[in-house]
Parts: sequence; structure tokens; C-alpha cells
Amino acid sequence: MFGASFGIISQALEIYRKSLDIRNRNVINANNPDYVEENPVIKSFPPAGINLEEVRRDQNVYYLSLRNSKLSLVRYLEERSGVLGNVEGVFQELFEGAGISDYTNRFYRAYLDLMKNPTNDGAKSELYNSAKSLADFLKAKAGDLDRLDNSLDFNLRRVVTRINELVRKIYVINRDITVAYAQTYARGRDYKNLLDERDLYLRELSELINIEIQEDEIGRVKVLTSMGFTLVDFQNSYWGLRYAGGRVFWDSKADGDTDITDVIESGKIKALLDARNDIARFRSHLDRVAKQLISEVKVPRENSGTWFLIRNVPDPDTALSTYSLDGNLTFYLGNTAVGTVSNYGSLSLNDLVNAINSDLGITGAGFSATLVANPDGTYTLRIDNSNLNARVEDSGGNIYESSPVFEGTGIGDIDVVQTLVQDLDDLDFDTTDIFSGFANVWWENTKGFVNDLVEDISTTQADVKDKLRIESALLESLERRLQEMQGISIDKEFMEIMRIQRTYEAVARIVRTIDELIQTTLNMV
Repeated sequence: MFGASFGIISQALEIYRKSLDIRNRNVINANNPDYVEENPVIKSFPPAGINLEEVRRDQNVYYLSLRNSKLSLVRYLEERSGVLGNVEGVFQELFEGAGISDYTNRFYRAYLDLMKNPTNDGAKSELYNSAKSLADFLKAKAGDLDRLDNSLDFNLRRVVTRINELVRKIYVINRDITVAYAQTYARGRDYKNLLDERDLYLRELSELINIEIQEDEIGRVKVLTSMGFTLVDFQNSYWGLRYAGGRVFWDSKADGDTDITDVIESGKIKALLDARNDIARFRSHLDRVAKQLISEVKVPRENSGTWFLIRNVPDPDTALSTYSLDGNLTFYLGNTAVGTVSNYGSLSLNDLVNAINSDLGITGAGFSATLVANPDGTYTLRIDNSNLNARVEDSGGNIYESSPVFEGTGIGDIDVVQTLVQDLDDLDFDTTDIFSGFANVWWENTKGFVNDLVEDISTTQADVKDKLRIESALLESLERRLQEMQGISIDKEFMEIMRIQRTYEAVARIVRTIDELIQTTLNMV
């Protein structure tokens, strides 16, 4: 009789001791926001005694998924806002100091000052210096954006590597849970440390990429991205991501890679992808400024031997009259007219080039026409003649002897033309007032592109910051709600500890009583 009693009591003491350990573990982790409260479930089975049926983990998977989804969005907004902050640092006009607006304004003011006083050497020097400074500034900003983009590209590779590491860790934990479940089935299924570790990995993975999770009855999880691309199944397999050429691919193993870049919804990886798109868009704004300067800005010349159609056109095959361009072109060698193209408004730019180059009188005097494709996608006409006595007169006031201020193909190689200093010593004083009017139009075009850039940066940042403020508040609310559901109440835990301690002591007294009875019995023998 005593042997059976001792077995039951010993089992009870072990169960209560384990219950105390679980409650103490709860208290120790009370300040851990990711810790889930554990409750030992003890049931009696008369006359066999009591049994630790399970260690219940009071987790709300639904709210955990909501929290992780919101966490993914907040991390996306935080990361993207940080990159936009770096972009603001590149363009100082959003802060104090000199920025792109200052450089462009300085250049055009210098241009207009020179047109007002074309013989002023100081004005010529200022125009050259301001043009050089503007070109250097644009190239420098392009370099800054390229370096920032390269750092994002590097970070994307690191994030994808970390995602793959976490995916494998979760896969391994799923396998470990299967083993632990079998090993502890009769002893309360106490493998909650694996579930806590799993939750930490899921939280970090949520910060990197938006995921959805499904949990089976023993705690294994299936992890999917947006649109159902599986990263981990419940037990048997896992899948990785690959980053190449600015795109993210899901490795299906059987059917090759699938591009999932456009269906990733949040997380750090989405922030970096969108930030690269932001930078590409900002760079295109900057590139438009450079290409517009290269394509439009010219100075009036007297002995350049080149004439340009000052107003560029978007389509070389559309009649020039469509763009309100018309007039008669007369070609001279000295005072002798060698040919005329009348009413060129009825012609397209290509037709005008052909008309000039097919006139034997014009070409015989050394004139040649070229269709010029500008970096900004527009087209213009260039007429050349190396004879200093040659000249072209346009009754429509659209074609002038002139030369560009900038050269290059865009933001990466914009520079002042190598002969600009000499060109400024050959200004045509008779047309400087006309070119002042052109310069005002060019200035407005440049300011429009600059304003587009500044507005894009500022509105994008403001939008992200507003969303971050709202979503952060929602995340904080979800964190509080989740903590209320699965967090630790110190008062409750201490009360349970005291109750279990008293029960433990009561059972221990039974042991002492039985021991006394045994001793008394032995003494009676």
C-alpha cells in the first residue's frame, strides 16, 4: 500500500515542481514583449493521481499575424523614409545652403547679364564659371545618387541572404517540433522554447518581407509571401529567394525562378526596391535638367559658321507650321544670294534638311544641313559653312547663327563646350536682345524641371512620413492588445506560485506523515 502511495505522491511532487518552474519562467520573462504566457494544465485521474496533461501556450495566432503584418508595413515605411532622408541630404534646397535652384538661377542671371552687356569681360567670365559650376554640380549629384543606389543594391543582397537564413531556421524548427512533440507527448508536450524561438524568427522575417502564416495543431508553421509563394511548408521543404538585376525571384526548384518583385507588399526588401525606384525617378528629373540645358541653351555668334533652329521640335516628320515655325531661308555668300527655301513651314524638319542639301546652288556655296537629335528627345536643324563670308537669313526669326553652351548626352557627362571661352568673344551684338528672350524661356523650362524634382522628393517624403505616423500608432495599439492577450501578469503569476507552493508543501507533509507511520510500524515489530 505504501509503495503505491509513494509512487503517486512522488509523481505529484514532480508535476508541482515542474509547474513552479513554468510559473517562475513566466515571471522572469514578464518584460519580454515577445514572450507568450505558459500555463501548466494539471488533471487528476483517480485513483492513479494527477497528470501534467500539457503546457498550454496562451498565444493568439490571429493577432500575432495582424501584428506581424503591421510590423512589416511599418518597417517598410521606416526604411523608405530613411532613404528619402538621405536623398534630401543630396539636394540641399530642402535644407539651408546652396542647391540646384541656386546653381541654375546663377547661370541664367549671368547669361542675361552678358546679353545686356556683351562686351563686359567680367560678365563673360561669370557666365563661363556659372555654367561650369552648374555642369559640375549636376554630375556630382548624379554621382551621389548612383552611390546611394549602389548601397541599396548591396543592402538588398544582404536582406535576401538573411531572408533565406530565416526561412531555413524556421524549416529546421518545424522538424524539431515534430521530434519534440513525439518525445514529450506523455509529459505535457513541453517544447514551448521552440515555439518562442520560432516566433522570434517569424517576427524578424516579417520585418524583412510581408508574410502570411498558417499553424498546425502541434505548432509547425507554413510561411507564404504575397500571392501565395511558399517559403516554408509544415515539415518537408523550404524555398529561397534570389536577387539579380534589381529583381527578386522565388526559386520554385522544379520550374525555375519566378519574378515576384512586383507582388512584394511590404517589409525592408520592399522599401529598398521602392527606394531604388525613387532614386531612379529623381535621377531622371535631374537628367531632364541636364538634357534640356544641352539641347536648348545657345549663345548668338558672329563668325561660328553654324546656324541652328533655336526652337526644338518633337517630331522631325511633322510640318514645321504645326509648331508655328515658318519663313523664308535665304543663303548668302558675301552679298550674293545663292539659294532660297521659301515657306519652310510647309515642310517637316527632315524635308527642310533634304531641300537644303538637294539645292546645288546652296551646296555649291559650301552650305550643308544636318538633322540633330537632341539628348532630350527633340530635334533641331543645324546648317554649317566654313566660309567666313557665308550667312543665312531667316525671315521667320527661327534660325540664327549660334553655338551651344553645354555638351554631352545627359547627367553623366554634361560639361561646357570646350570652346566656350572663345565663343563668348565672338558674340553677335545685334541679336543679344533676341537671345535674352530665348533665355527667359529656357530658364522657365529649367525651373519647371527643377521644381518637378523638388516637389517629387518633398511630396514623396511627406506621404511616407504621414503613413509612418499613422501605421506606427496602429502597430503600437496592436502590440498592446497582443500583450494583454498573451503577456504576463505578475500578480496572477505570484498567486499561482503561492497556490502551487502550498499544494507542494501539503503533499510533502503527506510524505513525512507516511514516513512517520512506517517508522512507528517498524518499531512495533
